[in-house]
Parts: sequence; structure tokens; C-alpha cells
Amino acid sequence: MKSDPILVTGAAGLIGGRLVSRLAADGADVIATDRRAAEAPPGVRWAAVDLLDAPALLSLMREAKVGAVVHAGAISGPMVAAGDPHQVMSVNVGGALNIAEAALRTGVERLVALSSAGVYGAQGTLDPVREDAPLNATDIYGASKIAAEAVLRAYRHDHGLPAIALRPSSVYGPGRTTACFIRDMIDHARRSDPLKLAPDGACRRQFVHVDDVVAAILGALNAPRFDHFAFNVSGGTWLSEQEIAARAAQVLPGLRIASIAAPACCLDGEMGPLDTARARAAFGFSPSIPLAEGIAAYAVTLRQGEGDQAATGKLFA
Repeated sequence: MKSDPILVTGAAGLIGGRLVSRLAADGADVIATDRRAAEAPPGVRWAAVDLLDAPALLSLMREAKVGAVVHAGAISGPMVAAGDPHQVMSVNVGGALNIAEAALRTGVERLVALSSAGVYGAQGTLDPVREDAPLNATDIYGASKIAAEAVLRAYRHDHGLPAIALRPSSVYGPGRTTACFIRDMIDHARRSDPLKLAPDGACRRQFVHVDDVVAAILGALNAPRFDHFAFNVSGGTWLSEQEIAARAAQVLPGLRIASIAAPACCLDGEMGPLDTARARAAFGFSPSIPLAEGIAAYAVTLRQGEGDQAATGKLFA
């Protein structure tokens, strides 16, 4: 890890918060930013900066002599601000533009941006999805991530900005406060409420534990060089809701399946499993947390009240 400060945007969120904790534990010089105030680990500098405040962002990066940026700040999924497409586009695209411009002006040595597998949308086949697959997203969130990538790619091509984009599948684990299928299963198990699932074959899900995403980011920060711009990051599974529930039932004793009749709501899109060979070759990425193990650990943190930390501002795990 370079000795120059590392700026993490979206540091009060799921990935950003977990990353800041890991970087601090590793002894890195970290500056954490978010528009929300939060309690940071000891030794971490906190700055409540909005991504849309370009002058403040540039001033912060210039004064701190930031050497690397992890851009995790964004509207984090299609379930957030779903009724406000303008906000989604403003934050995700405008924020990427401001980060790229500030990074270029201050001579940042590496910019790792968190995109999403949501950029792929529905693919023509269920073959493994490589990074050169068509970007077919038609929802606002997916479109905003495609546009943000386009901004960063253009800065990289035209101005030499050392930027890359990671495309994680659905992320779960400690620190997630928004709804997701895995958290829904855990909540149903805790209440002993019957869980309804989509029909088999209606959609398949790809999850990745937040700690595996953090490991991918650390690998990307430390890699000597990059020959590509985009990299898939996934937990290595491609399962139906029924298959996921079967694994979860092994570690969630209260989980009961009511019926196979729920409408399909596949946020991963109609596509095959993500191919992560490029990330493995470039920076040694390989998921290390099996799905059942990750679900069990996540359930423990929720029981301990981790899911309520948003109310206290203590968002770093």
C-alpha cells in the first residue's frame, strides 16, 4: 500500500465503511468522506463532503495530497431513490465526473471506482458474462452506472487518468441497511414467517460478501498495472432463489418456505454468471467467503443490532 493518503468516498455506506475499517487496521493513511457524518475508526480523517460539491472535493484532495481514490460514493442500488431518477443520475454521474476531474487535477496515481454488474442488464444468452459483454441495462440505476463508467473511461483515454471500474454482483454482509433477498431471508427466519420464492428458473442470483469486495479493492489498489478498465467481482455462485434458500436453511433454523409463487424480481438481470478471470489475473481476486458461511455471519451481526447502527451514526464495522 502506498504511503500517500487514500481517499474513500461513500465511507458511511456498506462497501466504503467496511473498506475504511480494513485500511485503518492495515495502518494506511485514510481520509473518509461522505455527505453524512459518521464515527470513523481511530486515526482516520473524516470529511463531510458532498460528491456534487466539486470545489470542496478538489480542495480536500489538493490539500491532503491524496495519492489514491476509492470511489464508493453513489446511490447504491435500484431500491434507493427509486422514485427520483434525476437524483440517481445527478449523484452517480455527476459524482463520477467531479471525482475524475479532481483526481486529474491533483495527480492521483490510481482511481478505483465501484460500478455494478447491473450495467449488463438482460443478455442474449446465459453464458458466462465477461467484461466485454453488451451493457444492456434499461433501468435508471443501471443506466447511471453505464454513464459513470463512460465518464471515467473517457478521462482515462483522453487524459491518462489511471482509473478502473469494479463491477460487483449483489453485495451483502455487515453494514448493509437496505433491503436485499439475503436480509429478507434472515428476517423471515428470525420471525419464523414463511418465505415465498420465485419459481425455479425465473431468475438466478449472484451474491458477493462485502469482505470479498473489499479484498478486490485492496488488490486493485496494489496491482502494479492494468491493461483493462473494467473488472467483474462476484462470490462465485449463480443460484436460483430456491437453491439459495436451501443453503440458508442449513444455517438459519427458523427459515420456512411457504410456496414457490412469488413474482420474479431479479435485480441481477437475465444473464449468466459473471466471469471473474480478468480480476483474478490482474490482481489475484478470488472470493473466499462461501455463501452459507456469509449468511450465517450476517445473521449474527443483525442479531447484535448492527442493522440499527444507522440511527447512531456508527456505520463503520
